[in-house]
Amino acid sequence: MLIAQKPSGLWVLKYVKALQPVFTMVQIDGQYEMVDEDPQDSTFLYNSGLMTLEFSKRQKPVSHAWDGKEQWEMDLKDNEIFLYGKRDTLYGSYNTEEIILRSTLDDRPTYYHFTPLKEKKISTPAILEGKWQIDSSNRLLKDLQISFSEDSTFQITTGKSLESKVYFTYDMEKIKGIEYDFPPKTIESKDNELGTIYLFKTRRKTIKGVFYPVTDGVSIPIRSELTLLRIDN
Repeated sequence: MLIAQKPSGLWVLKYVKALQPVFTMVQIDGQYEMVDEDPQDSTFLYNSGLMTLEFSKRQKPVSHAWDGKEQWEMDLKDNEIFLYGKRDTLYGSYNTEEIILRSTLDDRPTYYHFTPLKEKKISTPAILEGKWQIDSSNRLLKDLQISFSEDSTFQITTGKSLESKVYFTYDMEKIKGIEYDFPPKTIESKDNELGTIYLFKTRRKTIKGVFYPVTDGVSIPIRSELTLLRIDN
């Protein structure tokens, strides 16, 4: 097998896709029995598993998630990648634009899609505190405000409403991760969205965010960006 070029830099989780089992009832000798069929594509899912992977020339690959940091032994063969950790083994495919991993711990076929962050101007880790205005072309995040608290939570509100929801912030050394979930306002509407926003500070001391929002009817989440503007100084 050929040795593939090693991945480098910081990679972030775009989305997770699971395959759900399909159960069919068939009649056999006058009785109905359940037959397992091949798993089918499910909706896109986010979970609080691996969020970032970082590759460097001198150190072992490192992952960051809600439950902390972990180092991995890595093996590359052609376009296949294997990561061996203390609790799990990850395996999948790799190219310069995407890493798709599976876990030996999942109870159903689940695919974790990572992409390189490709941000060369990350400065010191962003300190998230106080109140900020969200500047983004994303239709649901546009014109909203976000307030960070000392207990690693945050709230998203509109400028005219006190309605808000508490979310959690995750520290991943160079960047921060925040997960959000906007449910549909009505049963008929499709104005729902969820995802993980990766926040970092640039050399110009600007806090930027990169995320891949999951919405109904979109087969593959597309990269979005935002900027946080401090409003309580």
